[in-house]
Amino acid sequence: MEKQLTDEEALQRFLLDIDCLDELLPWTGKFNIFDVLKISRTEIRHSNTLSWLLDPTENHGLGDAYLKNIFQRLVENDSDDRYDVFNVLLMDFYSFTVYREWKNIDILLVSADEKCVMAIENKVGSHEHSNQLNRYREIVEKEYPSYNRIFVYLTPDGEEPSDVDNWDVLSYTDAVDVLDAVYNRAELQEDIALMIRNYIEVVRRDIVEDQQLIEICNKIYHKHQKALDLIFENKTDGGNMSVESIREAIRSNGAVIPGRLASNRHFVFYTKRMNDYLGKVEGDNSSWGDAYSYRYWLSLREGRLLGHFELGGRNLDDEAMEKQQLITSILKPGDNRGDEFKYKRLYKTKLFQVKETDEEADIKKKVESIIKELMAMEEDLFKKIG
Repeated sequence: MEKQLTDEEALQRFLLDIDCLDELLPWTGKFNIFDVLKISRTEIRHSNTLSWLLDPTENHGLGDAYLKNIFQRLVENDSDDRYDVFNVLLMDFYSFTVYREWKNIDILLVSADEKCVMAIENKVGSHEHSNQLNRYREIVEKEYPSYNRIFVYLTPDGEEPSDVDNWDVLSYTDAVDVLDAVYNRAELQEDIALMIRNYIEVVRRDIVEDQQLIEICNKIYHKHQKALDLIFENKTDGGNMSVESIREAIRSNGAVIPGRLASNRHFVFYTKRMNDYLGKVEGDNSSWGDAYSYRYWLSLREGRLLGHFELGGRNLDDEAMEKQQLITSILKPGDNRGDEFKYKRLYKTKLFQVKETDEEADIKKKVESIIKELMAMEEDLFKKIG
């Protein structure tokens, strides 16, 4: 059994192994124009950038490649037979005109030649509200009655829209993967190439959950847990109070089983019912390198706190995978990733704002509200499983 380190010994060991932090340099050591301008998480700036990239006539040098491949990704993701593949992919994409904030719609693409219109509602740090999607659809239907109309709901992790019958889901992972593929095939001017590369990197770091970054942080934390906990606990800023309040609220909630702290932005927990249903992964070799093929977790980013339910698809036997596919068919029936996936996020809760001035009791109420919503989701899920 390994000797229990004193606080001083733990900090000494961490300092002697400080080079372990070099693995984080790709995320922390690079110049990024979006960081300099402090707009990496600003929704309107992402809409501006995407509308520029989607416009075939703009000066980015991509031509119609990005727009065409976004249409192709929508067709690939289509599980409801909404699109005629040949009609969509054989369109003249140079005929599209791109509008920003047309009648409050984030991005609108219109082709009079192809009689096609696409409306994109972009959500980065917020959720839809005030019946937005229905209102925007009705506006487009009224203005373009004879056009082929496509409605796209763009969110960081492919959140399901309220109007699933008319709006398609597109995640920022889809958007940036398509852009990365187009970027790698194009010969671009140096300054434009830098901007697009910066945009791809900032989306993967700040908008979607970069699983490679999470794995590296988990590895470093697991190796130097005591030292890092000491650093977190003795920081002088108010943000540490929020982290500790969230951890304590999870620990004191009898409905869940607390997991280890993945970072000061991710708080993991489990439930007995889900443990019993899905079982353990043999050899502690799940997608997260432990015995669990799922996780509930809270994320805290930029003062925004919300809960998630996620499945991990690595190293499962046939029975466990069959159960995961059943869960997926109930929570996200449009998912078409089959059994070849590492992570699959299926549910996201209402968002709460957490401020440094919040009292511990206020933060605890917010955590409890999130856990209550997740447990209601689990209860409904198992009713449907039967």
